[in-house]
Amino acid sequence: VDFVFHEAALPRIPLSIEKPLETNEINITATLNVLVAAKEAKVKKFIYASSSSALGGKAQMPMTEDGPCDPLNPYSLQKYVGELYCKIFSSIYGLPTVSLRYFNVFGPRQPREGSYVPVVGIFLTQKTKGEKLTITGDGEQTRDFTNVADVVRANILAMEKDTVGNGEVINIGAGENYSINKIAEMVGGESVHIEARPGEMRDTLADITRAKELLGWQPQITLEEGIKKLLEDE
Repeated sequence: VDFVFHEAALPRIPLSIEKPLETNEINITATLNVLVAAKEAKVKKFIYASSSSALGGKAQMPMTEDGPCDPLNPYSLQKYVGELYCKIFSSIYGLPTVSLRYFNVFGPRQPREGSYVPVVGIFLTQKTKGEKLTITGDGEQTRDFTNVADVVRANILAMEKDTVGNGEVINIGAGENYSINKIAEMVGGESVHIEARPGEMRDTLADITRAKELLGWQPQITLEEGIKKLLEDE
């Protein structure tokens, strides 16, 4: 094995709040297991899927990688611990690592069913079924949405570039955010507001300067283009 992409996790903030022990076992202990295996196999680089939620409540907009981390829920904490483990494995064991902080990934084959589906998947399913789109809270909370194709490209660049591998943390986002109300408008159809969920950030917005400088990466697919394509494929 030359390279390891550690994308596996038990994601979703509400799930981590309901099942902190189970998600801790998968998101922290299992990540440590994979790091140890990568070290022993002497892989060339370990690329870790982190989350913008690691920054938490003290994040300033736009969110830089060096901002103080204040995780608001178990999932965010677990992802942040994974970043720290990657950095330690680089500094102590000499395993080249890089952590990519994903911002609200969406696109083809995204989750569409179940209790913890991301908002774009929820809206598409509800629209297909002729249901009202359920917007949590006032809907003015904003998110930076990143197309999965752009995220894949960032991973490949992180693997290829010799400019990273010392435990760096790099934002992978669009550098633009939209309110949930605006997302519902793009998807189209009637909507209804429901109670907001605890433990989530009000806004996210990526500063992608580091991704441009170290990886030569920037997003190519806008949110509008991505949602339009998803609607066409329904």
